Amino acid sequence: MDNKETLFLIQNLTHQAINPMNGVIGTLDNLVEGTVPEYKKEQKLKQARSQLEYTVSLIRNLSYFAVYASGNKELTSTKSISTTVIPQAIIESAQFFQEQGPKSPVKVELVDRHIQNCIKGDPNLFKQVVINLIDNGVKYGRSGSVLTIKNWIQKKTNDLIVTFTGESESFSSDDKIFDIGVRSKCAIDRTSSGSGLGLHICKLIIENVFDGVIDASHSSSGVTTFEIRIPNGFVK
Repeated sequence: MDNKETLFLIQNLTHQAINPMNGVIGTLDNLVEGTVPEYKKEQKLKQARSQLEYTVSLIRNLSYFAVYASGNKELTSTKSISTTVIPQAIIESAQFFQEQGPKSPVKVELVDRHIQNCIKGDPNLFKQVVINLIDNGVKYGRSGSVLTIKNWIQKKTNDLIVTFTGESESFSSDDKIFDIGVRSKCAIDRTSSGSGLGLHICKLIIENVFDGVIDASHSSSGVTTFEIRIPNGFVK
């Protein structure tokens, strides 16, 4: 990675650390203002702790991202030392956006959360992918729409498939939205914020850590789908 790419990477990680910290601030504000029912206070405090733990983990991972970007499989493979429970990772990732509540224009919905599909690999890295994709869906989704997340094992290949589907701004294959620093024209028109690195980091992690692939498509009816495919060698 050159200096420019390294700078982009650091900016994106800073952005990803800000998301959970904003969640903690929202939780503390609600607790101070007394808007949280007594029976929910413990749950909210646990969520805030989880968000802080994730931020610490994210900062610790900063030094490793140059390695992930290099594509060195010997150094990046973690399939033998850790397990990611997919529904748990998705639920914990979605909690970072929960404090937005009615302020969020998009509802996040996980289908079949009771199906405990698992993969070999670092849960924190997989959660970063999910957070990036949810952030993308919420930021560019149409007001009042639903971002639906599904996961299943494909019978023919035994690969794990995870999809994120919602109504959002359009893009074309020419936009190359997974390239470093790239943002589609519609995304730029919609909001000036964003480093153009969230989807690139998703690609780095899925390909370099989980040997998988990530694709995106946008239909003429206005539905956008991001699909993650992780090969059966990583599925537990």
